[in-house]
Amino acid sequence: MKNPEHPIFIESLKYIRSRLAPTGLDRFQQSVVERIIHSSGDFSLQSCMRFSPSACEDGIHALKNGANILTDTYMAKAAISPMAKRTLNTDVQCILGLAPTSIDSPVTTRSSIGMERIWTDVEKKEELLVGPVVVIGSAPTALMTLLDLIEKGTKRPSLIIGMPVGFIGVSESKTRLINSDFSYIVLEGSKGGASLAAATVNALLRAAEC
Repeated sequence: MKNPEHPIFIESLKYIRSRLAPTGLDRFQQSVVERIIHSSGDFSLQSCMRFSPSACEDGIHALKNGANILTDTYMAKAAISPMAKRTLNTDVQCILGLAPTSIDSPVTTRSSIGMERIWTDVEKKEELLVGPVVVIGSAPTALMTLLDLIEKGTKRPSLIIGMPVGFIGVSESKTRLINSDFSYIVLEGSKGGASLAAATVNALLRAAEC
């Protein structure tokens, strides 16, 4: 490991492992769950985690092979960027960078527009050998838009981390992702957020560095 974890974080992981019930998860999934609990202080989230087959391996492989990371909020970008720089020097972009500054519409959101625009850019970049890792920690509309786009036959992401938080459209977007054939890591129900989504990809970045 090129960049060792801080001693306090290591002690926190030891405590978390001492409290966790047997998970039956593989080592990569386990590391994601541990970082989720560390970021939230909530052991109950263990039971809400859902992984598609080989999700972690897909994400790690993509990151090792130059995949960039797309986030739905600047908060998630800020939480991921330091780890991305310390490990693989991965490029991290926020979809809001391509969103309008404001909209006057009851049927769409800035996040939805930003996702559509950035995915159009992804489609144009033939040099991208692997699809991005997409991190959704806030906006279910961004997740729904992404699923609409890739179900129409556009480039597929290498992994979707689906952890929007809240109540309107949140569970529906996560259920749709779980029922798809895409690679995903999902926190079921209304819980989620930028910090938990960022913790997930940070666990994968750390694993990819090793």
